[in-house]
Amino acid sequence: MAEFASLYQMFEAIPDEVAAVAHFREIRWRNGPFCPYCGSVRIYDLKGGLRHKCRDCRLSFSIKVGTIFEDTKIQLRKWLAAIWLITSHKKGIASTQLARDIGITQKTAWFMLHRLRHAARTRSFNRPLSGEVEVDETYIGGKA
Repeated sequence: MAEFASLYQMFEAIPDEVAAVAHFREIRWRNGPFCPYCGSVRIYDLKGGLRHKCRDCRLSFSIKVGTIFEDTKIQLRKWLAAIWLITSHKKGIASTQLARDIGITQKTAWFMLHRLRHAARTRSFNRPLSGEVEVDETYIGGKA
């Protein structure tokens, strides 16, 4: 999985939606593809690899099913850009600024920010940190 030091690097590595789906597939299915409905690993590709179908439960799905990106028509490339922008701004980012930065409406940017904040609050993104971790302006300790 690639790490990007700048937004420009991300757009160079992910030039279109197909590359964004491939990048997200690498993140989500690093241990192999599976069905989000029944968990079966017996799946096959439909329509050029953007849709899949399970051989066991016979349901069709995309890589977005079961994630915060489900039921949105927003491109994964824009989601990845929004995640990069939100995590790189020290004090967060306003929906109006996010809308200008990635070329969407303010209402869509507000929706994306709420989905990403919800994911950050829940178990969606709360995995133990590993490797080199940088922490700025943190106070640890004190009275209970």
